[in-house]
Amino acid sequence: MRLLILCFLIYLGYWVFKKWALPGQSSTTPPEDVALTPVDDVMVKDPFCQTYLPKKQGIKSVINEKTHYFCSTTCRDKYLETIKDSKH
Repeated sequence: MRLLILCFLIYLGYWVFKKWALPGQSSTTPPEDVALTPVDDVMVKDPFCQTYLPKKQGIKSVINEKTHYFCSTTCRDKYLETIKDSKH
């Protein structure tokens, strides 16, 4: 039991010393020498097959004044068929 208390006190002393000796550093902030990279592309969801793909790689189609992105022309064509069938 004494050993456990001694280990806790050593850890507590280390933690206090670390906060006192290095007040500017926080474990939640990244080091300054690490460059934060911007997001290269946004992921979008294909409305037909429900897969996610990078917006840059998607096939863009404006349907009923709304922009959709598809993973392939096959998915786009099948989606257009379902819309056409649902209107009849």
